[in-house]
Amino acid sequence: MPRNPRTPLSATAKEALEHLTDAIPDREEQGCPRDEAHQFLVDDEAFSHKQAERAIHQLLMRGYLYEVEGQLFVTT
Repeated sequence: MPRNPRTPLSATAKEALEHLTDAIPDREEQGCPRDEAHQFLVDDEAFSHKQAERAIHQLLMRGYLYEVEGQLFVTT
């Protein structure tokens, strides 16, 4: 899915993307389960549960992440 350059990411989504980019590449072929990605953001203590879910949703909707069978992948 192509990224939408006209709609900028929120500061929270940008920060989440930075954290998830570090966490997900190790699992390039398998991805990262969505619930683990969510928990990774919350465990970092930079995000509440609600902020983590909104950031993941925004990253998916804008094409920075994609999801296959519950696994998240960073768009390259």
